[in-house]
Parts: sequence; C-alpha cells; structure tokens
Amino acid sequence: MILIDHAREIHTQMRGGGYDRVPLSEDLVWVNIGSPELLDLNHALDELGALDAGKVQLVELRYFLGCTAEETADLMQVSKATVDRDLRFAKSWLYRRMHPGIVEDVA
Repeated sequence: MILIDHAREIHTQMRGGGYDRVPLSEDLVWVNIGSPELLDLNHALDELGALDAGKVQLVELRYFLGCTAEETADLMQVSKATVDRDLRFAKSWLYRRMHPGIVEDVA
C-alpha cells in the first residue's frame, strides 16, 4: 500500500518534476515507482487476484518482497518450476492487461 499511496501522491503533483524513474524490478521494467503505471499495476493485480490469488501472491513475494524463486517455492509449498511457470503467466497477463493492443514477450 505504501507504494500505491506514493504513486497517488506523485500523480497529483505536477508532471515532469525532474525525478528519475526507477524500475520496480528488472523483470518489470515497464512499471516505475512513482509513475501512474503503478496504479494501473495495482488495479491489474486486483483483477488477477479475482481470477487466481496464488499468482498475485507469487508476484508480491518475488517483486515486492524480493524473494528468490527458491524462497517463493518454499513459502508457497510448490516446486520452483511451478513458480517459474506461474510467474511467466502472471507477468504476461499483467503486461497485456496494462498495455492492451501490444503483443510482446515479457517472459
């Protein structure tokens, strides 16, 4: 929630404030902290959560908490292969939800 509140605050200020955009993660380079895309990501995560809460939990563990794939697999009590596969799906789903009409391999 802290990142979402921060993005909302930044979004209400004048644009072009002279700050550098920092990727949320190297794997999610299309979402920057403090950008309006972070709010879109939050909405997309809510939608994905309605379909499959486990995939949202994977994204949160890997990208918001910084867990490795192995740590995530241990926490979720699944194999690393399942984490990798489900994460590829979640990233692709989120990207397509946030960028409709653009087809790109995000895996």
